[in-house]
Amino acid sequence: MDRLKYLLAITLLLSYQQFTLAQKNNSVADLYEVDKNLNESIFVTTNTNSFVTGETLLYKIFCIDKTTNTPTKYTKIGYIALIDSNKKIVFTHKLFLKNGSSNGDFFIPTTLETGTYKIIGYTSWMLNKSPEEYFNTDIYIVNPYNENQVNTSADSTIDSKELTFADVNNNDISIDLKNKTFNNREQVQLKFSTLSEDYLKGNYMISIRKTDGFLAQNKMVFSEYRKTNQNTAFNSEITSSNFTLPELRGEIISGRITSSTEEIKNKKVGLSIIGRNYDLKIGKTDDQGRFLFNIENANPNPNITVQLLEYNKENYTIKIDSPKAIEVSNLNFSKLPFHSESAKNISERVIASQIENAYYNVKKDSLVAPSVFTPFYGSVSKEYKLDDFTRFPTMEETITEVVNGVVFRKENKNYSLQVYDYDENYEFSLAPLVLVDGLILENLNEFFTYNPKNIDKVNVVKGLYYYGAKSFNGIVAFTTKNGDYETKLNGSFIIRPELLRPQGKKEYFQPDYSDNKNQRIPDYRHQLLWLPNMDLTAASTITFYTSDISGQFEVILEGFTANGKPVFIKKIIEVKDTTAH
Repeated sequence: MDRLKYLLAITLLLSYQQFTLAQKNNSVADLYEVDKNLNESIFVTTNTNSFVTGETLLYKIFCIDKTTNTPTKYTKIGYIALIDSNKKIVFTHKLFLKNGSSNGDFFIPTTLETGTYKIIGYTSWMLNKSPEEYFNTDIYIVNPYNENQVNTSADSTIDSKELTFADVNNNDISIDLKNKTFNNREQVQLKFSTLSEDYLKGNYMISIRKTDGFLAQNKMVFSEYRKTNQNTAFNSEITSSNFTLPELRGEIISGRITSSTEEIKNKKVGLSIIGRNYDLKIGKTDDQGRFLFNIENANPNPNITVQLLEYNKENYTIKIDSPKAIEVSNLNFSKLPFHSESAKNISERVIASQIENAYYNVKKDSLVAPSVFTPFYGSVSKEYKLDDFTRFPTMEETITEVVNGVVFRKENKNYSLQVYDYDENYEFSLAPLVLVDGLILENLNEFFTYNPKNIDKVNVVKGLYYYGAKSFNGIVAFTTKNGDYETKLNGSFIIRPELLRPQGKKEYFQPDYSDNKNQRIPDYRHQLLWLPNMDLTAASTITFYTSDISGQFEVILEGFTANGKPVFIKKIIEVKDTTAH
């Protein structure tokens, strides 16, 4: 009966694999049909539009259905790029979308020149469309350490009276403050109130920042962006040569195998994201030797190996597809619109950023810990924590004395492992799937020279197991203490590509002055608060502390209601300088 269950599972998984590969073979007509459901756009909001080197660009990205403004139900990956005035890419970030949004940051280094930059937002599906479909907005950066800094004399200024700060309100959602004037390092409480569930369940970010932009502040809001980015259909022809797959299930990594002597169809290829929280995929090539992997969960680990899982693998070459380039040739860059207070504001912000960076070690943002790792085989394994047993000096002794149900063989100086089946009378012809930190090992000779003191645990799964496009007699999964196993195996059949990895999640630093613990540490924050994922259903009140910086600060709530209505609210608060008394 168990065998019948295994066969049924294999049949279902084979059907699923064929469905995955079929994505690559869609007709052009099908692609136009897909566009009806993927009529999406990107909107990016930032903490400000002007920076000095040493500050951090904070952003949130929204992927929106253009017909409803609601979060996309389809695309799972968004991209953001920063382009300089020479139309060179400064950085590209890949982000997993949750409920159609994500967020990230970029520390602005002193290697960047003073000038106007563009933020570009897009999805892989949008790369099939005209560049006018991309989101883009201006970002201004000043490098005060550069000898070629733009002149801030009167000839290049604009009238400072354009810098006006006023509250922007919305009758359906409001930010309530007991007062609008506070002292340095004083706790501020913001309370949010709404009149409908639609607003309460929205997708918002909150930014509180000093309103001392050294340029004329002109933050783009969605309603203005929407006017120039109306609902449009495809205006560029899709062909099989330039088509980019939509990332509907997660991150797509694709490639191709070639061989001058061997068949390239139906060959097994494995992808490993190596580490303690590893990811493993096994796929099968199509008629042209192409393969495709979908990574469903965000894994920022750059340690990736792709290898051919065939007996005559030495006769093959693997190549990973390069991402399709974004089209930036049509971008126009404006000049820096300095105003009469720019030089003073730049100087103040440079000093503030230097002080804040000097205390970086005590004001670090914290990475959000990944969810508890669950291997692909779930909880069906028998686990052996090696520290619970006598430690042996060799891998042979460790397997023999500790790992029950697994035996090693050595024939003609070649090692192999076997996993005993549940049925003692079953004669197994298949090899087990052997992993170390998620890396598939077919040749075990190198591994048997590895020091077992570096192994943390071994997990064993008995019985016939089908994963991806390949079947195994059991699984033996080794996990090292540091999740850093490396193989010396080389050849065109195994590659370690440098791929763009998704951004990790952070919780941004907030000081707590409720006690005297941090009283002696300078606080020159211009960015008092950045909450990229404000959940009004979980908390209608937030608190934060002002810094040692005085002046006017913007309190901005921005995002979308549950039904796709854009929201932008701005309040101005004043922080008085209490150190002067």
